[in-house]
Amino acid sequence: MEHLTLFSTPVIVFDLPQMETVNTELVTRLLDEEQRAPGLRRSNHGGWHSDWGLEQRSEPCFQTLMRSMREHVSRAAVALVPDLARSGEPETRVLQAWAMIMRDGHYAVTHDHGKVTWSVVYYADCGDGDEPSGELAFTDPRVGVRPLPGVEGGADLFLFQPRTSALVVFPGWLKHQVFTYCGSRPRISIAANLSMTVAASERMLRTA
Repeated sequence: MEHLTLFSTPVIVFDLPQMETVNTELVTRLLDEEQRAPGLRRSNHGGWHSDWGLEQRSEPCFQTLMRSMREHVSRAAVALVPDLARSGEPETRVLQAWAMIMRDGHYAVTHDHGKVTWSVVYYADCGDGDEPSGELAFTDPRVGVRPLPGVEGGADLFLFQPRTSALVVFPGWLKHQVFTYCGSRPRISIAANLSMTVAASERMLRTA
């Protein structure tokens, strides 16, 4: 008997403990900006959504984070598809990045990031409060799935409990939401969309 596991969806989590100093600067700058800029309303209900373009900022904390995002997305892609590394590591590019500051009672509704290859969320400060709280929830992308009789089919949501310095990598088309955050300290995250170029075939793995 041949057993095939088809159409799996990769979600990869990296912990970046060396980012403590970067986190401190990111948190300081973003909390200050929150006081000066009104923020955007996208999928967030409550909370402060920065303007786009964090990837273009010259401050070392932003540039260090963008570089780390690119490197870890490339690592994830090569781990999933080793053939990508035959002619060198894939080239990744941050298309757009933004920040989110959530406080007690804030959440984000189900959404996706369109046709980009990869999306990431990085937690500069996961805040506080009792867990579970403010989970990043991914929705099963398979339409019309029915459980097999006598087989545990699993939930239709995968929940990730944010932690400081965690970088979550997932396909941009994967629908996700953020459950209500409950905490006295703000939760500060930076999200980004990335493209990928495979040097061997010079084929863009995006449809931006």
